[in-house]
Amino acid sequence: MNQKENTKTSGCGCGSADIAINVCPHCNSEGIELSAITLKAHLNKEKYQTMSSSKDDFNFCTTPKCDTVYYSNDGEETFSQADVRTKVAIKNDDLKTPLCYCKKLLKQNVLDMIKNKEEDIPTKISKIISEGKTFCEKANPRGTCCPEEITKFLADYGIDYGDSKSPTCGDGVSCGTSTQLNEESSCCGDSKPETTSACCDDNKEKSKETASCCS
Repeated sequence: MNQKENTKTSGCGCGSADIAINVCPHCNSEGIELSAITLKAHLNKEKYQTMSSSKDDFNFCTTPKCDTVYYSNDGEETFSQADVRTKVAIKNDDLKTPLCYCKKLLKQNVLDMIKNKEEDIPTKISKIISEGKTFCEKANPRGTCCPEEITKFLADYGIDYGDSKSPTCGDGVSCGTSTQLNEESSCCGDSKPETTSACCDDNKEKSKETASCCS
């Protein structure tokens, strides 16, 4: 069983996932350990209900070119992007794919900043992801904060996000505590939460509205 302990925290309270002991059976690369909470939030409902492996024994494949998203510790059960309700940032070139799932920051949004030659893009992005509530363990298909995805995306355009920016997400509230999502729904997947949530809205007064977070 994966024992994921959030001992390394960022500004929002998310833990940095531990390197998986077991490698991805399709690309033979190290992944990161996955919480059962994240798996349930993003795996297609039918796949989740019929899976044979323990829900606590899965990992996230971090290899961009590998189609596998989740794999069991023993490598006997794997799930690809087609089995996951959420577009995975490091594995999906669609510009409508989120870079920050909690704040609805899409690849297209960042690309527009680059095309418009906006000044100090890293600082602007840091400001966007640092404001408001966060719930990375449920929203991000890898179960962790988004700076790594943002760093890789910007690097492709010659922009250094850099540790000096100290990018963190949220207002210091631990991820996953700011919303009450339907357990069968991914906040940033194709399905909309069936309960009321302010998960992607910076305006707390709108918390009574039902919102689709990152569609």
